[in-house]
Amino acid sequence: MNKTLIALAITAALPVAAQADMTLSGSVVTEYTQGGVITTDASFGLASSEVLANGMTATASLDVLGDDTQGTASLAGDFGTLTVGSIDSDGAFQAGDVGGAVGDSTDTDEDSTSVNGVHFSGTAAGLTVAAQLNGSTEADGVASDTAGTQMSATYDFNGLAVGYSYASAAASTDTVDGLTAAQTAFGVSYSFGDLAVTAGKSSAEAESDISVTYTMAMDALTVVAQMDNSPSGDYQINMTYSLSDAISLNAEIDSSAFNSILGASYTAGNMTASVTKTDDAAGSTDASVALDYGNADLTLARDGGAQTTSVTYSVAF
Repeated sequence: MNKTLIALAITAALPVAAQADMTLSGSVVTEYTQGGVITTDASFGLASSEVLANGMTATASLDVLGDDTQGTASLAGDFGTLTVGSIDSDGAFQAGDVGGAVGDSTDTDEDSTSVNGVHFSGTAAGLTVAAQLNGSTEADGVASDTAGTQMSATYDFNGLAVGYSYASAAASTDTVDGLTAAQTAFGVSYSFGDLAVTAGKSSAEAESDISVTYTMAMDALTVVAQMDNSPSGDYQINMTYSLSDAISLNAEIDSSAFNSILGASYTAGNMTASVTKTDDAAGSTDASVALDYGNADLTLARDGGAQTTSVTYSVAF
């Protein structure tokens, strides 16, 4: 009898919660490309979140992407957030790289790389710390070269942020951008009004990266100008002008790519049409017409560079 009472008392003291509701989501995308090529991609996901009796929040998700299955579970509270499963391969490092000295690690398809691991982040009195341990496999089960530890610290006071990052491992051999070796990074960023300045230094680079961005909005016109010291005074100017709620014009000048881009878009109801002209060696013109039917979308697109036309139909739930 006493044992039964003790067991009941322990059970009542545990931070349990009611059964969490499950959210189901997914999508199917089919594309027909000029020449008769048809491709279909599908994804399926389950997600659940529940506030526990002790105030912490537990979440879990499972994503099926083609032949890959990725799962993530996290626990969040006053202490911060602890995540296990599929995580960003350089998430803890990027959290402290406020100067942008090292780009995000991407794979050959220019998507962020994911890896199986453990990630923690927490903030107290303006100080944010992050740490993670990467496993030996990527989220899709393929062997990964990112196994190792990462950590960072960022302090923010009155618009001025200072950050430091450390990574012990080299990035995967199929990395397009991002961590390429065991690295450290130090950076600062400061925003005042429409002007933002960042400066960062990576142990893998001899020079520091300095960037200045100025944003100006005047009625229907928005201008964003950015200048970087690498490569050799690179600058970029983006301008957007809204003629009406339906028509907008945009232009971009990029000195690093030695080209300019002109574009226009028109929206009427559930239809959006756009055209873009790139002033490069190819001089390509891209155009598209998209119809939004709520959870379904139909897009007709012309790729001027590849000289192909495609029709894409996607359904999401």
